[in-house]
Amino acid sequence: MTKTFKKIGLLLTTTTLVFGLVACSSNASSKDTNESTRTEVLSQSHKVIYEMNEVTKDNSKELRLNSQKEAEKLYGDSKELSDQIKLTLFNWWGNWQPDYESWLKIADGLYAENADITAIGGEKQKYSDYRVAMKSQRDKVDMEMGPIMNITVDGNTATLVYYMYLTPKDSPDKTFSMIVTEYNTFGEVDGKLMVTDLHLYTDGGGMY
Repeated sequence: MTKTFKKIGLLLTTTTLVFGLVACSSNASSKDTNESTRTEVLSQSHKVIYEMNEVTKDNSKELRLNSQKEAEKLYGDSKELSDQIKLTLFNWWGNWQPDYESWLKIADGLYAENADITAIGGEKQKYSDYRVAMKSQRDKVDMEMGPIMNITVDGNTATLVYYMYLTPKDSPDKTFSMIVTEYNTFGEVDGKLMVTDLHLYTDGGGMY
C-alpha cells in the first residue's frame, strides 16, 4: 500500500454492464437514475490506494491486510462519519475469508438484519435472503476478493471499486477476474454503524 492515499480522478466505464450471478440490475426507470448517479460519483476525485495493474489474485490477501493496517492508522482515532465508514469497510475487507461460514460470521456484523441488498441475480433482497443466495453462489464457485482499490464517501454512502476473482468449481483451471463497483449506505443500528443498503455492479469479467 502507498504511504499516503493519492487523490486522482478515476473515470470508469458507465456503459451498460453485464449482469449475472454476482451482479445487480434494475428496471428501466431506476436504471437511468442509477447510471446517472454512478457517472457523477465515479467522475469525482477518489482516494486511490492501488492502481489496477498492482493487484492480482495471488497478492489480494496481502494487500487487503496491508490496507486494513493502514486504515487503522489513518482513521482509527477519527470521529468523522466518513472516516468511520472507511475504517469499517477496510476492517471488513481485511477480515474477509473465502469460505461461506467464515464470510457469514463477518457479514452478520456488517449488514443490518433488514438491509436491502441488490447484488445477486439483479433483484433487491433482504439480507436474510442474500445470505441464502450467497450460499448457492459459493456452492458453485470459489471466490477471492481483491483489496479496495479506491473509495469515496459522500454523506453516509461509500462508493468503492475492487477486483473479484471467481473460479467455477467444475472448471478449477479457469479463474474469471472482474471489476466490481459497490455503493454501501450506512446507518446506525442498535448503536453500531452498519450497511443498510448495498448496490453491487460488475463488468462480468468475461464470465457472463
